[in-house]
Order: sequence, then structure tokens, then C-alpha cells
Amino acid sequence: MMTDGYWLPPRKAWLCRLAGLVFLIGAAVMLPVIVFAGLTPGASPGCGGGYGCVWEARPVTLIDSDERLRVEASPAALKALNAFAAQGRVRLGLAGIEAINALPFAALLFSVGVALRRLGGRGADPLQRALPWLRRASIAAIVWTLAHAVYQTALESWLSPGTPAGPTLYTNIYLADIATGLLLAIAAYCAIWAIEAGLRAQRDLDDFV
Repeated sequence: MMTDGYWLPPRKAWLCRLAGLVFLIGAAVMLPVIVFAGLTPGASPGCGGGYGCVWEARPVTLIDSDERLRVEASPAALKALNAFAAQGRVRLGLAGIEAINALPFAALLFSVGVALRRLGGRGADPLQRALPWLRRASIAAIVWTLAHAVYQTALESWLSPGTPAGPTLYTNIYLADIATGLLLAIAAYCAIWAIEAGLRAQRDLDDFV
């Protein structure tokens, strides 16, 4: 293994560092996402009406699908939901709820980005330096999978007072989706743990010999 050069061929090392930078930028973008989730809940581009295209809040897109149909069918209900979502405390709560989902995802992107930068960098044992970050990424993936279920439940429940149904505790937890994500994340964690254990055993053997 190289001690003063790249572990990978130069071009692949450059691509690895570039990919890592993209992941790090993605992690940084998560912070504005949290802010805009409160400023413009359910935002999407809207065009027409002689005003060109604008980025407008559409909180109706964030509620339960069945309740959404009821709200969209009634202009009064839609107006009431928009007025409710425009309140400062509601928007602050939406930003906090978005953080439940965005922060673990940001940690996942950041950890993968650092790992890729380590793999594409110079010095001794880049794989050994990258594996702890990949392990952190797998842990973040486990947390994100669990947090996403909490996020969806919290989001719809938080907006429910502004709907015709009134305050409602939604429990949108789909075990099949959670199980799939958890199994993949745990499999990644176990694979990384096994590689780390193998490298430690190899080092111990080399030291013994």
C-alpha cells in the first residue's frame, strides 16, 4: 500500500475526491432545506395569472392523501389550511419536523463524502481511514430510516388542526418500508465491521510475524 502517494490510480483518486465533494455539498444543502421547509411549506413552482413563475407554499401537499382530497374539493377548507400553515408557530414547527428527517440524511451524506475523500487522498492506509466514516454512514442510514417514519407521522399530525378533520394523530408507519431500509443499512454496517475486523486481524498477524 502506498505511503506517500495515492492508494488508487490518480484518475480514480480524483474521481473519488470529486464524488466526495458532491456528497459534502449535498450535506450542506440540507440546512437551507430545513429553513425553507418552515418558510414555504410544501413549496412548488407556480406559473400563470400574469405574474410569471413564482415559488409558492402548498401545505396541502404535506397532509394525508385522503384528507388532501377533501381539502382540495373545498375552497374554504383550502383557505383555512393555508391560513393555519402561515402562522409563525406552525412554520417553526414544520422546520423542526423537517430537521427530524434532514439531519440524519445530512449526516449520511457527510460521512460518505468524507469517506470518499479519504479513499481518494494521499497517505498511508486510506482504506483504514475511510472505513470508520463508512461505518458512521451506515449508522446514519439506520437512524434516517427510523426517523423518516417519525417525520411523516409528525408532519401530518402537526398540520391536522388546519384540516376539516381537526387535530388528529396520524400513525403513518409502514413496517415493510422500514424493514427494507433497516435491513440494507444493517447489512452495510455488518459488511464494514467485517472488513475492519479483517484489517485488524491482518495487522496483528503482520506485527506478530
